[in-house]
Amino acid sequence: MTIGSATKRVAFASLGCAKNLVDSEVMIARLGAAGWELTGDAAEADAVVVNTCAFIDPAKAESIEVILEYAQTKRPGQRLVVAGCLAQRHGEQLRALIPEIDGIVGTGAINGIVEVLQESVEGRRPVRLAFEDEPEHDFLPRLVTTPRATAYLKISEGCDHPCTFCIIPQLRGKFRSRSAESIVREARALVAGGARELILVAQDTSMWGRDRGIARGGLAGLLEELSGIEDLHWIRLLYLYPATVDRELIDAMAGLPKVCKYLDMPLQHAHPEVLRAMRRPYDGERYLEILDGFRRAIPDLTVRSTFIVGFPGEREEHVGYLEEWIAKAELDRVGFFTYSREEGTPAAALSEQVSQREQRRRLVRLREAQRRASERARLRRVGRNVEVLIEEHRTLRRDDPIAAALGSRMVSVGRSMGEAPGVDGSVFVAGRLPLGEFVSVRLEGATSFDFYGVPVPEYVCIG
Repeated sequence: MTIGSATKRVAFASLGCAKNLVDSEVMIARLGAAGWELTGDAAEADAVVVNTCAFIDPAKAESIEVILEYAQTKRPGQRLVVAGCLAQRHGEQLRALIPEIDGIVGTGAINGIVEVLQESVEGRRPVRLAFEDEPEHDFLPRLVTTPRATAYLKISEGCDHPCTFCIIPQLRGKFRSRSAESIVREARALVAGGARELILVAQDTSMWGRDRGIARGGLAGLLEELSGIEDLHWIRLLYLYPATVDRELIDAMAGLPKVCKYLDMPLQHAHPEVLRAMRRPYDGERYLEILDGFRRAIPDLTVRSTFIVGFPGEREEHVGYLEEWIAKAELDRVGFFTYSREEGTPAAALSEQVSQREQRRRLVRLREAQRRASERARLRRVGRNVEVLIEEHRTLRRDDPIAAALGSRMVSVGRSMGEAPGVDGSVFVAGRLPLGEFVSVRLEGATSFDFYGVPVPEYVCIG
């Protein structure tokens, strides 16, 4: 955008999850189409947009800290716009408490970012919080900010689940699936732009299509359509929900070569009493049956989950049950989070809140149980040949144990089907290999978080 002869520049800070990152990429692209130039230096920007997270207290604290940082360094004439989940939840209060904020745009109104920013430039202080009636959720145009070979693809918005600890339905609205046509159109555009791996995200990915009348097999059908895209090599699924997984999905994951053999299913607990208090489905025994169904169909499956520690009313026997369940489940990776008491959620009003000190004690105990399970899982993978997407080159320290094991400080770093970006560690490969390509690698060993290996002799870059 130009005023007079000067090009207007905008800087972005994107916080929170991959779904929020997609929103940031959409806003960046729409501002670019309107003439705004993206800059990485907030000091030289005419406007700064902070896309916030508000899922739990630490995320809210980080968002407020970033907003205050930009507010304190704001130049005369510079505009500060706050977007995302914190804006959706506390937009009016934020603007009242931090007068440096010039505009607010909630999660349901990101398509209005150009108008909000223009109104702020004109001296108005707009607030847009209403969810737009946009059933297609068209996310094009979009400027991808992840490494060139990987892009996130948001297939739905909002959530209908009644989890008592979660504020997401208030921040993102009711569950709304995008149409298959809009998803496939965006997927083709991302692949045309260089993406070889698409990561499907939503609040509940496996529920896709049910609000559009597809009772079963919706996500499986979508995966089949996406698999037909030429030059797309991997399709990764995040955030499946245990009650919406169906047999068709398991069969699609097993039978479609492009779909990563990777299961990400946040379970949150295993004891039936805690799950009932959370208003989560099933119990630990049913979860083991679901995992067994996936593993029988997909023997090389990598499994990741998340658990909440210290939920109100959680007792010692519940923790012991979860500890034993972890040993049985043999999950590859787990993220543990202490319960965050979120205002406006049913769980915040429950009695028997667990002290932070006790939460931390239980967290250490359960992490140790999972550490042993993860170590067994890693050892099972050592010696296998895997495809690795090469993402960067590094020179390791002389005393780095991976450098010693590989006999080389010069390594390539990437991920196999078993590693999602940002949460699961990496695969270190001896030598300099082509960036953005898929290379066959033999896993020679593992650290507590990463794998390392060597290219298979006469390796072939796949694609």
